[in-house]
Amino acid sequence: VRDQMLASISDVVRYVPGVSSHQGENNRDEVIIRGNRSNADFFRDGVRDDVQYYRDLYNLSSVEAVKGPNALAFGRGGGGGVINRVTKEAGFSPISEFTAQLGSYRNRRFTGDLDQPFGRRFAVRLNGVYENSGSFRSFVGLERAGINPTFTFLPDDKTRITFSYEFLRDRRTADRGLTSFQGRPADVPISTFYGDPANSKVRADVNILSLSFERVFGRLIVRNRLNYGDYDRGYQNYVPGAANSARTLVALSAYNNATRRRNLFNQTDLNYTLATGSVTHTLAFGTEFGRQLTRNFRNTGYFNDVSTSIQVPFDSPQTSVPVVFRQSATDADNRLRLNLGAAYVQDQIAISRYLQVIAGVRFDYFDLNYFNNRTGDALRRIDRVVSPRFGVVVRPVTDVSLYASYS
Repeated sequence: VRDQMLASISDVVRYVPGVSSHQGENNRDEVIIRGNRSNADFFRDGVRDDVQYYRDLYNLSSVEAVKGPNALAFGRGGGGGVINRVTKEAGFSPISEFTAQLGSYRNRRFTGDLDQPFGRRFAVRLNGVYENSGSFRSFVGLERAGINPTFTFLPDDKTRITFSYEFLRDRRTADRGLTSFQGRPADVPISTFYGDPANSKVRADVNILSLSFERVFGRLIVRNRLNYGDYDRGYQNYVPGAANSARTLVALSAYNNATRRRNLFNQTDLNYTLATGSVTHTLAFGTEFGRQLTRNFRNTGYFNDVSTSIQVPFDSPQTSVPVVFRQSATDADNRLRLNLGAAYVQDQIAISRYLQVIAGVRFDYFDLNYFNNRTGDALRRIDRVVSPRFGVVVRPVTDVSLYASYS
């Protein structure tokens, strides 16, 4: 990430076997992990970050790609795996780092990382980013800015308290790419834009507050993280449809979509190490409690306030035909409330330096309430799910691990 100055999740996963990036309709991160496509299995410091937007790497110390079913560690989702972003925290070594990136299509990107300790007990760190860029696609560009201050306090040698706040603002042109013809991408210039670029926008405003606590009690380590996320995200786009057989016209439709979500999660993890004879046990126990409130709203575009689709020239598909965005009979207008609780226990048993056994189980409780504002439908679903895990790790030599697992 540092050597190539990577800036996005899509850039990073190119180098991760078994993980690839999907277009995500050009308005969100979307990955395919071992064949499972997902735009929701994203985490930030182990806490769910599941709204659809483009994430940045300016404030990260690492990106973790966890492959395979991960219900024990992360709860719902994660059938193929998860992407976890680990953020930078204020530490006790001074840092002053600035980067500037200039590139094709008027690309400009600037980042800063400042870390300053104040004595042995308190430290402040500030990460920031600003990016403005065009594209090889006509009329397409982006502008984003983010800032992430963190504060670390050490009341004593065994306790660490960290507070973090991140704000990310992302604005870009909504771009749904090219149409196809006879099963192949249309033979038009690769820069061809479909629709009205002045009326095609993507926006995301993300606010994340996090408070973490860590305390060592002998061989017991206690960690707690409280996380609040406020996401306001939307997009309005034109979608190229089918071309006619004469390759003279292309169908064009339009819609917009808005999501507002507030997440509140609290996760507690306890790790305890003990020995029974020559066998070492690393016991882990944890709980998670959360609440998610979501509002979804979608409008269909009506050209000249009449038709949901128009024909535009195959070779010049931009249009300035007036569009009125309003709800159709099937457009989303709903709100959801999810309350969840979970607990897990796991034992990692080191039988010898050549053999380890891992066994654990997690219980999740989900209470989902859905209300359709347009029809008045109210639905509720409660799930209680048990997720077991069992694994064996064999290390014939120091640098090789062979493993098998069931979950």
